[in-house]
Amino acid sequence: MSTENPAAIALKTRTTTPFFIEFMDEHKRKIAEIVMDYVVIFSISILGVVTNSLVILVYSKQGFRESVAVSMTTISIWDLIKCIAGVLNNFSGILSIFDPIASHSWLNISTVVFNYIICFSSYVTSVMAAYVAVERCLCVTIPLKVKWLLTPRITLIACLTMSAVVFGAFAVMFGIYDIVWVWSDTFNATVATYRKNKFYIQNDAPLFAYYNISGIIWPLGAFVVILVATIIIIVKLRQGSKFRLGQSGTTSSQPEGSSSQDQQKQQQQHLLRRDRQVVKMLLVIIIIYIACLAPRIAHYLAKYIVYDFYFLRRHHHLFEFVNYGIMVADSTNGAVNFFVFYSMSSSFRSTFRAMFCISQSPKPSLNISMTTIATRD
Repeated sequence: MSTENPAAIALKTRTTTPFFIEFMDEHKRKIAEIVMDYVVIFSISILGVVTNSLVILVYSKQGFRESVAVSMTTISIWDLIKCIAGVLNNFSGILSIFDPIASHSWLNISTVVFNYIICFSSYVTSVMAAYVAVERCLCVTIPLKVKWLLTPRITLIACLTMSAVVFGAFAVMFGIYDIVWVWSDTFNATVATYRKNKFYIQNDAPLFAYYNISGIIWPLGAFVVILVATIIIIVKLRQGSKFRLGQSGTTSSQPEGSSSQDQQKQQQQHLLRRDRQVVKMLLVIIIIYIACLAPRIAHYLAKYIVYDFYFLRRHHHLFEFVNYGIMVADSTNGAVNFFVFYSMSSSFRSTFRAMFCISQSPKPSLNISMTTIATRD
C-alpha cells in the first residue's frame, strides 16, 4: 500500500511543480477554511436544499401545462443536486466532532467528487437559464406561435438533452484521480487520499486544455445568450408599454367625464407598474447570473493561462482559496431562486401559500407570473 501524500506525488508529475506555494500561513488558512467550509457554504447549501425542494413542490402542484414550468423545475432539480453536493462536500466538519480520522478521509474524497458535481451542475443550470431566456424572448417576439413551438413535451426533451450533453461533456473529469488508502503518522491510522492516476498523467496537457476551454465556452456562451435575450425582452416590453400608453392617450383625449379620465389614468399607472416589475425581475435574474458566471469565467481563464493554478500544483492553496469564492457564488445562485419567484411571481406565491395554509394578504398584487411574462403583447 502506498504511503505517499499528494504533495509527494505532485513532485513526480511535472518539473514545473516542485512545491506548493503557501498563499497564507497555515494557521490563518485553517481558520479561513473552517469558516468557509463549515459555516458559510454549509449553511447556504442547507438553505438551498430547502428552497429548491419547495420550488419543485410548488411547480409540481401547479402542474406542467406551461413549458416554463418544466424548464424551471429542471433548473431547480439541478440546483438541488448542487446544494446536496455542497452539504456533503462540507460534511467533514460535523464528522470531525465524532471521528477525526473518518472526517479527514471524507474531506479528501469529497474534494475530487462533490467539488466537481457542484461545478458541473452550475454549468448545466447556466445553460438551462439561457434556454429559459430564449424561451421568454420568443414569447415576446412571436407570442402567437410559441405555444405550439415550445410545448411542455418539447421543453422536457430539450432540458434532458441539454442536461446530458453539458454534464456529459465534463464527466471525464471524474476519472482523473484515484482514491487510495494510506497510512497516516498524524492519525496513526489508515486514511483515504487522492492522487493523479495513469490516465491523468498520460493525458495531462490535452485533457486540461479541453477541460479549461469547455469551462470557458459553456458559461460564457450562456452568459451572452442570457444578456442578448434579456435586452430584447426589455426593449419589446418598453415598446408594448409605449403602444398601450399611446392608445390610452388617444382615448383619453376624447370628451369624456372626469370619472372616465381618472379610470384611464389608473390603468396607465397600473400598466407602467406592471412593466417595471417585469423589467425589475429580469434585471434581478441578470445580476444573479452575472455574479455567478463572471467569476467562474475569470477563474477558468486563469487556469487556462497559468498551468500551476490547479489542485496538486504549485498554486494549490491559492486555487483552493479562489475556489471557495466560486463555490459561495454557485451555492448562493442555487439557493435564491425561491425568493425571486416568491417575491415577483403572484401565481407562485399563491400556490405556495395555499400548499402551506398561509393566509392570503388582502393587499392587491401585480399579476406577474413566470408563465405569463411575455404574453401581454
